[in-house]
Amino acid sequence: MADIRTAGLRTVRDQLGLSQESLSRALDVSARSVERWEAAGGTSTSADVARRLALVSEIAALADEVYGDDVATFMATPRRSLGQRTPREAMTHGDLEDVRQVLINTLDGHWS
Repeated sequence: MADIRTAGLRTVRDQLGLSQESLSRALDVSARSVERWEAAGGTSTSADVARRLALVSEIAALADEVYGDDVATFMATPRRSLGQRTPREAMTHGDLEDVRQVLINTLDGHWS
């Protein structure tokens, strides 16, 4: 199990422009859980949620590396590779790996 504090949850959520509700959907937990974790400064969680948290954190790091100050634009722009959904919409529907792959492809010079 991972400790959420290592993810800097509030910082990551703000960077990606996600509400507590959107992040909770991406993590498949209640919005109240996200609110509690942020208020308490983090807590341990199940291995499955820890894996999704790690993906969200990786997405934030990759987005920062690829887009820098334009992360908000990336998160709000529909992508063909995400079925014309925005990365924010894809994440809210739990498609974290797809968003991660878009960023990896972009980093590798394969725009989609």
